[in-house]
Amino acid sequence: ERNSMGAMKAITAANIALESDPEKAKVHLDEVIKTMWETAQDMNTKYKETSQGGLAVNISIKVPEC
Repeated sequence: ERNSMGAMKAITAANIALESDPEKAKVHLDEVIKTMWETAQDMNTKYKETSQGGLAVNISIKVPEC
């Protein structure tokens, strides 16, 4: 269910982007990408999909396969 909702959101976002005029954008794509890159550089590595921080180290999993 979560995957299908995520897919629907992605398709909707793509459709909105494709139908939009980039010249009328309130925030330009290059600015968004630059900001996301800077945020990633500032973020501690242990929170970047490594399972070394956040819930991965604070919540016990009771499923042996995990």
